Amino acid sequence: MTRGTGPADSKEAGLSSSTPSAPSGLAPEPGTGNTTPDASCAHEERIAYVRAQVAFHLITLRKEHGWSVYDAEERTGVSRSTLSRIERQLTDPTMSVLMRVCWAYGCSASSLLARAEQQTPIPIP
Repeated sequence: MTRGTGPADSKEAGLSSSTPSAPSGLAPEPGTGNTTPDASCAHEERIAYVRAQVAFHLITLRKEHGWSVYDAEERTGVSRSTLSRIERQLTDPTMSVLMRVCWAYGCSASSLLARAEQQTPIPIP
């Protein structure tokens, strides 16, 4: 059986006719946001560390307030399953969720993120 070259066949092969692919071996164009594989790996490692620090700080703030996840749900309007998943690093909070939670704890989302980033030992490449 031979494959055709129609749109359905390219989708099956994981190809997209609307997304141009860059030739391999070429450096990304400046300002495109593309990074080298090494930089990308370092960014992912840094993101994972910051995510862990955010979760740690949120757990610490909740415990400092003496709140259970149920209490935090009532005070933030964010479901306890979402709060739990954020604390266990199973999901990343949206900005609106992060702001609601931080404001309930009496801090800003920006200060929480700044603390988390400052404590990250992985330098920005």
